[in-house]
Amino acid sequence: MSDEAVEHARALLHALGLDETVDPELRTAPERFTELLKTMFSGVTDEPPVLSTFPVEATDTSSESRPDNDAALEPVVLLDLPFQSMCVHHLVPMFGSIDVAYVPRDRIVGFGSIGRAIDFVCARPQVQERIVTQLADLIERHLEPEGLLVRCRARQLCMEMRGAKKRGTLVSTASRGSLRSGERRLEIMRQFAQADSAL
Repeated sequence: MSDEAVEHARALLHALGLDETVDPELRTAPERFTELLKTMFSGVTDEPPVLSTFPVEATDTSSESRPDNDAALEPVVLLDLPFQSMCVHHLVPMFGSIDVAYVPRDRIVGFGSIGRAIDFVCARPQVQERIVTQLADLIERHLEPEGLLVRCRARQLCMEMRGAKKRGTLVSTASRGSLRSGERRLEIMRQFAQADSAL
């Protein structure tokens, strides 16, 4: 932990009238606050994760040759993956869940890799719209799927603690390839909605 960062945190508290000599409970706050931010922002200095992908049997994707039971070409859907991050504007938490759906081309990705990708993208000051875009970019770069859809549902404490002071869920999406539009996208969105209603 950087001593300089701790001293800056202590100076910030003092500037706000928060003095550990007045309130002893604040004595370790600068160190704890600095350690918290170091953890929450670890993605700034970490290297991007390498996502583990695995080959599936190559299949001609033309409708004439595609077998009815070709599971390798069916969408893979991961639902309700938890995340937490910090609002880039107010440095307060946002948290919620991320859904990822993709249509494989000739590879699938390990589920743990998706979790690591989420953690990396979220471990920095963020805006929700950027989370889904960066996550989609990272997955697409390693997997090169036929289609990809990422959805984020989040509570934003910057909205709940200040300004409007209203609790709500914000939804952002990013899509690539065959899941940008069409019936297959609608099918995935219906799965997302069904999962939401089950929560």
